[in-house]
Amino acid sequence: VLAAFARPADACGYWKMHDQEKDRVVGYSINSAIIMSGEGKRTIGAIYLDDENPSGLRSAKDHKVVFDVKKGKLTKYGKAIAKINADFSVAFGKRVYTIELSNRHDVHEMAAWDLTVKRGDKVILTSTEASALCAPMHRDPPWTEEQMQDEVRRRVMYYLAWRETGP
Repeated sequence: VLAAFARPADACGYWKMHDQEKDRVVGYSINSAIIMSGEGKRTIGAIYLDDENPSGLRSAKDHKVVFDVKKGKLTKYGKAIAKINADFSVAFGKRVYTIELSNRHDVHEMAAWDLTVKRGDKVILTSTEASALCAPMHRDPPWTEEQMQDEVRRRVMYYLAWRETGP
């Protein structure tokens, strides 16, 4: 008898965004982001995500927090590397990225948004399937839209931090 079982990552989805400026594809599963060359044939980096942290999604490697959000700052190993503004833009010095979420819709029965990240007027990142994946469904009570959008923004910010400062 052959039985097939869905793993949590399979059941909870996957979404990707395109870095138009660098010609990269970033694929998100529940607890990771894989950064690939534009053709998707070569992996060039990874970000491991801690989705169990009570204060929100953060990035970790070798049991150390790499990227996190603390007091309106994006940090790397505990040191501020960018300011998070009230409009959810992220400023790495003079390089300011605006994160826009629009067109709320469902992808695989989960809340998703169209994502556009701009630096000035230039579009840098895009996706039509930006989602907090299944983490919100396993909370009691389930997450609000604001909490889900916060997780999506954190996923994007951690990629921007990786992009700006390296792994």
